[in-house]
Formats: sequence, structure tokens, C-alpha cells
Amino acid sequence: MDRSQRGAALITVLMIVAIVVVIAVNMTGRLQLQLQRQQNLQQQQQAFWYAMGAEHFARVLLSRSLSGQETVNLEQDWAQSGASFVVTDGNIAGEITDLQACFNLNALQQPGQRGTSGRIEQTAAQRSFIRLLELAATDLSMPAEYLMARVHDWLDEDSLLSTAGSAEEDDYAALQFPYYTANSLMVSVSELRQMLDITPADLQMLLPYVCVLPENTQYQLNINTLTEDTAILLAALVPQLTEADAIDMIAERPENGFNSIDELLALPQLAGIEMADDVKALLTVKSSYFQLLATTSYLESGFVLTSIFRVDDENTVRVLARRFGGQG
Repeated sequence: MDRSQRGAALITVLMIVAIVVVIAVNMTGRLQLQLQRQQNLQQQQQAFWYAMGAEHFARVLLSRSLSGQETVNLEQDWAQSGASFVVTDGNIAGEITDLQACFNLNALQQPGQRGTSGRIEQTAAQRSFIRLLELAATDLSMPAEYLMARVHDWLDEDSLLSTAGSAEEDDYAALQFPYYTANSLMVSVSELRQMLDITPADLQMLLPYVCVLPENTQYQLNINTLTEDTAILLAALVPQLTEADAIDMIAERPENGFNSIDELLALPQLAGIEMADDVKALLTVKSSYFQLLATTSYLESGFVLTSIFRVDDENTVRVLARRFGGQG
């Protein structure tokens, strides 16, 4: 073999070695990526199971806290905020809130009754929602009556406009990116984002005071789990009550809450105010619906779980809904 042939053979061998090295590096990189992906999945799965453990703990805590109790109040164990537990290579934190200390948007599905004059009269929940908007959302991008009507038409089963300023399927179908109204109960507060002309600013004003109870059209406000920040809900329900007086009433509430609605009605802030029966019917000292927001971590992975519970008359706690990835 002459010198030129030996040089060609050497070049060929070097090319083959170079190709093998490139392939080996590529395979090694893919293997490392697969290993990292598998590790991330394992960590995420462990964080998920930590969250499910938090949910189970919350169910047990609710059941024990409410067993034999005639009222639901913020001095009970379930209401203690800031709970955090260190676990192997991670952390579990959770907070339980009462979903009957906020306005259930699904209650707006109920139609008003026809009055003696022949006109449809708004329900107590609808009137309360409008007043809540007037008190808490003074910069709302539309009249409060319009927003109430749009939520109602989003929830009701027909495709007919309920009143002026409302919006139904035809209005949504005419948008640049058309879609239809749900025509069913809401499952998340985030559905407000889909309603016609609601702005992000509108949503931010509403979020501290509204919630959604799955498959439930009732509005029951627990006066024992309101805080001074949410006392505005009481002022919205009783039109003659000012927000300042509502805050005072919550501040003066007994440590373990009111034992009955009559104790609330006896407060001086309500002296001289004649509360309608349909308004009184919306006040309660007990709650059946609660929400857990659990945040967990494991090594470099995190997980957020939102669970909604219902406590029945036998004190059995049932999970109604779960949402992964936080609130919204």
C-alpha cells in the first residue's frame, strides 16, 4: 500500500471515529435528557401525592372540628391559617376557607318571581349581588344590573335575553372568535373571564368576594365566618346597613360566633331596620361547603391543589371537585 493509499485509509478511519463520537455524544445527551425528564416526573408525582395527603388530612380535620357543633365559626380548628408541615425532602402547606363566606355566583341562575304588578322581581340574591357591585366595584366597566343579567343568562338553560344589557348566545357567536354561553351552572370563578365585556380590572374587584359552589344554586351567608374584609357581603345583603356598620358588627361578634341569627338581629346596628324574610333566609350560622388550597414541594418540584368539600348532615366530608395548578 503506497503512501497515498495509507493517507486515504487514515482519513477514512478518522471520519468514522468522528461520526461514532458524534453519535455517542448525541446518545449521551438524549439519555441525560430522558433521565432528567424521568426524575422530574417522579418528583412531580411525589409532590402530587403530598397534596393528596393534605386533602385527606383536611377532610379528617373538618370532620373532627365540626362533629357535634351547632355552629361553624373561625375559632374552630379547621379555620387556623398558616398550617405548614415539613416532610421528607419537601413541605406541605394548606389553608381551608368557608365557601359560605362569599357570594355563590350560581345563585344568580334562579329567576325572579312575577310580582303583583306583573313585572319580574329580582331575587334577594340578585339584589344582594347588584349592591355588592355598587359597594365593592365602583369602577365597574358596565352598570351593575348589566353584569348581574349577563351572569344570569350565562347560567340559565335558555337562549333568551333576560333583560336589557344582558348577553346571550347570539352576542357571543357574533364575536371575532365566537363561542356559546354555558347555559349551565358554573364550575369555576374563572368563567367570568368569558362573559361579554368583563375586563381584567372588573375581575380583580370581584374575586375577593365571589365563589362557585358546584351544582348548587343556593346563597347562604355564614355570619360567623365573615371577616372585616368581607363584611361588605353583609352590607350588600341588608340594603339599609352601611359597610362601616357591617364591619363593626363583625368586630363585635363573640369569640365563638353567634349562636343564632336572632343574636345578630339584636345588635344595635340593626336597630330600626326591618329585614325582609327572603333576606333573613339567606343568613346562617352553619356551613356545608369548604375549600382547601394545598401547596406542596418535593425537591425541585412544586404542586398546587384546590379541593372543594361538602359536609353532610352525618358529618361525612365528600370531595366535590379538584383543580390542579392553583386558583382561577
